[in-house]
Amino acid sequence: MVAITKLNFSEFFASRRALVEDQLIEYLSNNDPPDLWESMRYSVLSGGKRLRALLCLAAAEAVGGDEARQKAIACACAIEFVHAFSLIHDDLPAMDNDDFRRGRPTNHKVYGEAMAILAGDALFALAMEVLVTHTPQAVEREALLAVTGELVKATGSHGMVGGQVSDMALTGRADMQIDRVDPAVLESMHRRKTGALIKFSLWSGAKLASADANQLSALGRFGEILGLAFQIADDLLDVTGEMETLGKTPGKDEASGKTTWVRVFGVEESRARLRQLHLEGRQALQSASLEQNSLSVLEALLDYAINRSN
Repeated sequence: MVAITKLNFSEFFASRRALVEDQLIEYLSNNDPPDLWESMRYSVLSGGKRLRALLCLAAAEAVGGDEARQKAIACACAIEFVHAFSLIHDDLPAMDNDDFRRGRPTNHKVYGEAMAILAGDALFALAMEVLVTHTPQAVEREALLAVTGELVKATGSHGMVGGQVSDMALTGRADMQIDRVDPAVLESMHRRKTGALIKFSLWSGAKLASADANQLSALGRFGEILGLAFQIADDLLDVTGEMETLGKTPGKDEASGKTTWVRVFGVEESRARLRQLHLEGRQALQSASLEQNSLSVLEALLDYAINRSN
């Protein structure tokens, strides 16, 4: 396996992202019914960072080398479909009521609320179809079944959807005193809403590449840390970012009364928590018993998630 160093991380990022984009386009080539598939393509092929897909591929390659990439590419695309589905639904008037996503009008602004809901539903179904039917036969069927089950779990009430429900319950409550919010409750909400899919991305790539129990545990822990760090960074960007770089409306969390890390702990404490998570993430990676060179891309992805500007 060719060692991945920080010096060629940009090359890794660009090449794997291009691979994912090509596969996403192929999986979205259907056109019946045309309005539905157009809406699906609009949100998926809108220039996202593909961080979750890259984490899946990076974990697979760290465990199984370059040949493991093909074992995980269908899963990486399935994760992007689930992520796009969540963004479409999050942006709806009944949820976060956002007008812009990735610098463009949100799906429901272009195609209407009904089609946006259906596009999100269809993307979740497509994710399962792609994962089950396009994962190579070289992957053990027991591993594929485990990965499919964990993706459903990470998406549903135990993960992303459950976290969104908790977020809604804490949003806009005039009777709630922010200084009394239990940090454990806030952390649990973010671990489900944002962290569950990020953790799954790493765990699934490793599982499909036949990782051992220690590697799966360590990479799963790294995913939990990375997911929480990603959400805290996102909360900070809502306060410090600008529309031109974010691609979405800044200040929405504060305006809607969301319970965020910044709102509860302030900017400086949130940044301090990010620094702590950065250290914990590196420690988790070191316990994964992977070759040092294989860890550098995952460390770089951690750096990217924490220090990103959009």
